[in-house]
Amino acid sequence: MAGDTSNARLWANADVWIAPIGTARPADANSAFGAGWSLVGLLDGDDGMPETRDEDTNDKFAWGGDIVRSSRTHFKFTKKFSVLEDNPTTRSLIWPGSTASRIVVPKPVPLLVAFETRDPEAGIVYRKITAGHAIVTVDGDVDQNETDLQKVVLAAVVYPDTSTSPATLFIPQTSLAVTSLVIAPATKALTAGQIGALTATATLSDNSTRDVTLHPSTAWSTSATAKATVQYGYVTGVAAGTATITATYMGASGTCAVTVS
Repeated sequence: MAGDTSNARLWANADVWIAPIGTARPADANSAFGAGWSLVGLLDGDDGMPETRDEDTNDKFAWGGDIVRSSRTHFKFTKKFSVLEDNPTTRSLIWPGSTASRIVVPKPVPLLVAFETRDPEAGIVYRKITAGHAIVTVDGDVDQNETDLQKVVLAAVVYPDTSTSPATLFIPQTSLAVTSLVIAPATKALTAGQIGALTATATLSDNSTRDVTLHPSTAWSTSATAKATVQYGYVTGVAAGTATITATYMGASGTCAVTVS
């Protein structure tokens, strides 16, 4: 079989976030959404988040029927998603301008919208955050019955940032794969009861490095708890002997050989 299976993606999880215009975007795909961003909530995974590209094409033909040129105008990009929750965020999209006491004729407002998909097995996060803004409206009917979860299909028409040339639709963010993990020091000598510090450094696919010693996704373990224990990168000597300390982060692992006297 030709090709690289590691480049194939199975987007097992996804989220949609919205924010008022002017809200700061996350620095990168490894950074959380900050103040001002609201999570839409549960999405219908079977519906996914399909994209539609519409434009008017005018083909020019020479005498004899050969196509010579084509002009393209009126480009429109729409991305849909199906929400399964009834919460303040979804209500603000379905009934913009309404309150708990009044449902008014909806008048959608421009928003920042972020579409995030995740491939947990590969440890990849991919985001598309609107560069300009989006207008979100209900697409089709809203069905309420006794056998199915209520689902509302929303369509986000994306308005590009026209200050750039060409105009920019999205700011993409992709988490970087971890190519290696190194624990420093590689060896550590302790006495019983002594505590020593280790550092775990990850090298990413762009050759940059990151200290992940205290990262929530970093798992620390020891091969012999009777000789040495480890927590958050801190190793404690227990009794004379040896142990291998291992740190694992995003599929990559590193080790340190500990000797306790």
